[in-house]
Amino acid sequence: MPAAVPTMPAAWREKFVIGYGPGMKLLGTAPGGDSGSLDIGPEYGAPGLDGTWWFLDAAKARIAHYDAAGHYLDQVRISRKLLVSGRYFQWQLPHVLADGTLVAARQTPQGTALLRLRDGVLDEIAVDGSFFPTYDDGQRLYGLSLRGKLVAVDPSDGSRQAVRAFRTPSGLPFSLKLGDQVRIEVAVTSRVLPLRTSFGAPAHVGVQVRAGADGTLHLYLIGSGEDDESVQLVGATQVSPDGKVAGVEALANPFSEADPGSPGQLVIAPGSSNPMLVYVLTDGVHVYERSG
Repeated sequence: MPAAVPTMPAAWREKFVIGYGPGMKLLGTAPGGDSGSLDIGPEYGAPGLDGTWWFLDAAKARIAHYDAAGHYLDQVRISRKLLVSGRYFQWQLPHVLADGTLVAARQTPQGTALLRLRDGVLDEIAVDGSFFPTYDDGQRLYGLSLRGKLVAVDPSDGSRQAVRAFRTPSGLPFSLKLGDQVRIEVAVTSRVLPLRTSFGAPAHVGVQVRAGADGTLHLYLIGSGEDDESVQLVGATQVSPDGKVAGVEALANPFSEADPGSPGQLVIAPGSSNPMLVYVLTDGVHVYERSG
């Protein structure tokens, strides 16, 4: 696992930046953090089938819609009945599914609720129990239950079922197992990615995964090493459909005072095979796209 680099490598081009400010065209910030003195940005965004982007703009209680170059298009306001206590925007981790439905989640006293935007209609449904969405295959959301079991949720009705593996958009099963290494199992192929710092010390990381339409798995890893916890480790790699694991490339640190803290950096548009990264930084939201 490499240490974060000062700037994004050349292979990741900056696609666009959306700044913060008043009005509809810019994204909002709101006080946050333990002291309430930090300006926290949006709860990340997700690209759609048509290349446009949807951002959960918590500060302005809306879903903001931008084109593929980051130019403002329109917005969907969040009504008071979809805000906690009529005031608080707690929706996180947006996903756009293959049919164009935007889905986000929040935790409730009873479990989990999903926010859905379909054909311009915004609604909320309850999930059969709690889960934390981390991945989608274009049709279902996947995540961990409170007991740490992998589950899949159907956003059409909120039904939840235990599963043994994720699925790529084409239906190929795969799984990730974390410990002192990442074990990646794709169909009948198993590969291991050791989690060590450049000095050989154990590294503890979180992993985000997305699958491209071509079956390639893209992994985004963030963590720290036991040799120096003050050093941020950030990297990306990919696993081809035949199980070949690429080397981990060092990336810039995604964290800033504006970051809301959700693991929502890595995204892939439905039907695409190009990974993108969303960084919520102090001057705006930066979107990077992997070239080649």
